[in-house]
Amino acid sequence: MSENFPEPELPESDEELESLLKKLQPNPLEFELLRGLEDDCEEVFEDSGETPADPQVKWHRLIPLTLVGALGMLAYASFHYGPKLDDRTRPAVAESTANVQAPAVSSSLEPGQFQPVSAQGFLVNSSSAGLVETDEGVREKRNLEYRDAYHWRDPETGTNIRYFQPRSEEVIVPLPTD
Repeated sequence: MSENFPEPELPESDEELESLLKKLQPNPLEFELLRGLEDDCEEVFEDSGETPADPQVKWHRLIPLTLVGALGMLAYASFHYGPKLDDRTRPAVAESTANVQAPAVSSSLEPGQFQPVSAQGFLVNSSSAGLVETDEGVREKRNLEYRDAYHWRDPETGTNIRYFQPRSEEVIVPLPTD
């Protein structure tokens, strides 16, 4: 590329550069060219019925395109997710969420069903409810508050469901005697 265009000589100091810049003369504005562009612009917008200051939305184009896009998304969703939402998977999820205290692990799970992953109980609070006299002697009554967490997963879609449920228990604890 340097063969076609010789490199210009660069000034060696700032003073030389400033003297070269002072020699530059601006070109006069060509008002006729600018006026011709404005006339062409007005002519184009007069033919279409629009002006640049007042753009109009083409509703007769926008509404059908929106409807076509929405129908396309619906068709894609029903094609992609429709087979996974059949009636065989819904009762399995309902059964497993209805019995959250002791989720049953079925060895014959069908594909597309949610499978249990884990069940955990977290102790949130423990408080004393006083002393109780029993046949074995004096015992302490304790109130325990838990938060149980259940986790199911659909291996086909990778969908996870986590369900949290509070639970409380009363426990009678023997007191240490000396």
